[in-house]
Amino acid sequence: ETLSSSMLDAQGFESLYKMRRSTFSYVCSLVRVPFLEDMMARDHTFFDGRVLSLQDRVAVALRMLNSGESPVTIGSSLGVDESTLSLVTQVFLKAMWERAMHHCSWPGSAKMQKLKCKFDKIHGLPNCCGVLHTAHITVGSTNCDGKENDGILVQAIVDAVMRFTDIWWNLTGSMNKSNILRDSELLEKCENGAWLNGSMLRLSDGSDVGEYIIGNAGYTLRPWLLTPYQLENDLSLSDSKAEFNRRHTAATVVTLRALARLKDTWKCLQGEGWHPSNKDEMCDTIGTCCALHNIVIDMEEEGAGMPSHQRENYIRQVRQVADEDAVRMRDILSQHLIESGVHTKAAEEEQEALVASRSGDKKQGTRSTPTADNTSRKGARPWPLGTEPN
Repeated sequence: ETLSSSMLDAQGFESLYKMRRSTFSYVCSLVRVPFLEDMMARDHTFFDGRVLSLQDRVAVALRMLNSGESPVTIGSSLGVDESTLSLVTQVFLKAMWERAMHHCSWPGSAKMQKLKCKFDKIHGLPNCCGVLHTAHITVGSTNCDGKENDGILVQAIVDAVMRFTDIWWNLTGSMNKSNILRDSELLEKCENGAWLNGSMLRLSDGSDVGEYIIGNAGYTLRPWLLTPYQLENDLSLSDSKAEFNRRHTAATVVTLRALARLKDTWKCLQGEGWHPSNKDEMCDTIGTCCALHNIVIDMEEEGAGMPSHQRENYIRQVRQVADEDAVRMRDILSQHLIESGVHTKAAEEEQEALVASRSGDKKQGTRSTPTADNTSRKGARPWPLGTEPN
């Protein structure tokens, strides 16, 4: 019997390995060649002398990354020693880095078009391609020398379904969000037009809005990076600016949900369990967990999901504008949002919740106010970009 044997029912398997059997088999196929090469070089065995198969090794690595338990506890439950756990996990991380990072690469044009439709449908932000966010991630509370890990700041772009479409980190210890963005490949690609160069949106007044991402007020407003409006001289915002900020805030929550899910699934990212031996291995761990996160979404959630056409008539190809003014672009977009009167899925849910709350208030004689959480963190080091199929 292997660790991933059929003795486990579907629910038990998913609980243990955080993915379905079909997804597990796909992950095994990704790392098959590197693991077979390692198996030819050395045998890893259980306590009873049985050699770990390819599936066993993947199962060991997944448990190391997702359980949050100490290597001693994991080894005892799986029947392998700590050295085997560490070596197998290291090979898995290296293999995933080499062969699975295309799952975290910038989307091709066809896929990006679908993602834009998703953002528009859910949050009412037409032509939006993602949310920029930074977070501090600690892998293992201590390193192999017993010293406390200070973690890594990770800059990521998250799409409407919580996939990570670009990740960058900084190993120099910089805590400045602007510096990380300035040094990142994202800035270079967007400034030279390699990314966010797809179809533009023609508004009713004839204005054009190019592709863009959104980020919080900690970032500098750019034509391709739209930040929320700030109050000036304690004056209230206009209706259009307030509506833009409301949708902007609702959309940025997707990054918090994605990071919460990532850390909850792969508990090593909470500083528990697996302890990388150095910074590079820490980066490999974060990258692998993000790739696994995306793979599960692609294979188990999005496979039957997004319709092939959503509001295609709303977006059409127009001329490419070389230099967009960031303030003008945000202004015309916010004005379009208030004039279009389109009700987003998020807005409808918010309104239903508000009506239900008020109804409950009348019965209980109390009143509650809905709140929105909008926090951010910071993060950069590049990884090899794979080719994302359209």
